[in-house]
Amino acid sequence: MKYKENETISDDELVELFNQATLIQEKLGYFAGIQDENRKIELLDSIPQNEKYKFIGKLRHQQDIAEQLSKIEDEKSKRKTFNYLVKQYKGNSKKLLELLECIDFEVRLPENMLTFMLNNLNDVSMDSLIRIQQSVENSSDMKFKVNEKDAENVEYSFAELSAITAKIEELTAGISPDLSEVEKFYTIYFRIINNITYNHDTVNRTNEERKKRFDEVFGSLSSYEERKKVGEKYDKKISEIRKDSAGLYGGLVDGKAICVGYATILQEALKRQSIKSLIVVGTRKDNFTEGHAWNQVQIDDKWYNVDATWDASMVQRTGDIAFMLRGDDTFNHNEYTIDTPNAHTCKKDCPLENSRFMRIVNQNRWWGGIKGGR
Repeated sequence: MKYKENETISDDELVELFNQATLIQEKLGYFAGIQDENRKIELLDSIPQNEKYKFIGKLRHQQDIAEQLSKIEDEKSKRKTFNYLVKQYKGNSKKLLELLECIDFEVRLPENMLTFMLNNLNDVSMDSLIRIQQSVENSSDMKFKVNEKDAENVEYSFAELSAITAKIEELTAGISPDLSEVEKFYTIYFRIINNITYNHDTVNRTNEERKKRFDEVFGSLSSYEERKKVGEKYDKKISEIRKDSAGLYGGLVDGKAICVGYATILQEALKRQSIKSLIVVGTRKDNFTEGHAWNQVQIDDKWYNVDATWDASMVQRTGDIAFMLRGDDTFNHNEYTIDTPNAHTCKKDCPLENSRFMRIVNQNRWWGGIKGGR
């Protein structure tokens, strides 16, 4: 009886075929097709020790893989098995991180496996990072990129990611699952706009570099190649200047951000409450070099515009807000051309219930008092 990969076959039949097979590669194929994880673990006892590493990698759950690794007494074989698994996980950062936080022995990651792409901050927690630090000898060399397509791509060290994760957990702490979506949003939004200030220094330094670039490129250089080379030099400088404030670190850890930093932090915090949001980027109609970023947020299946940057400036000066959960007609961002192709149409403002609004404000003293609403 031969088994084809696209053929529907029961676990019982696959186990029988596994037991009948004489070649390791055949056994591996049958083993991989078995759905019941417990039966796969039972079959591992029949695999020769020197071939077992290939089969352990076919287990689906990282905790099961870690337990099988722990059972390998010979340290050399254990590391060989782990290194084999690491190669399989290349390109799947989440799976590898899950394994690293489950193992109970120390490993050293190869140099080409030290950069991780995270879908969002929900992929890690402080508890998981602590376990990873205990297991990975060269954890200080690990680098992380949070996969925010609409935000600037910023790379974080292990220490930076740990600080960011601690702050995002603090930012979203104490929010009852019994609250409505709008109440959860209010809580997070007011914590952000009352505790993160706008980083004018970053903007001023960025504008200085842009002016230098303009003067050098168009003032003295003539060839396209020269202009391109100078442009790349300034792009790198500007990216470095904006790194913290445009990403998660500046606002969460230093308490200072620029618009895309506000938008990214709000989006990541809302993800922890399973609230959908989108980062929207726009360009000033009268000045193509000046851009801005804000969010669109889905509350009770309706989309609204939100600008944490502008509300932070207002609430910290006067206690008022004006750009929270707005429809397109009242959002007052008409001076910008929206560059985000999948931006939503926001039909009207979100209705605010005064009693509920003030109850949420009063219950969350983490950010201080609020003087007024819109």
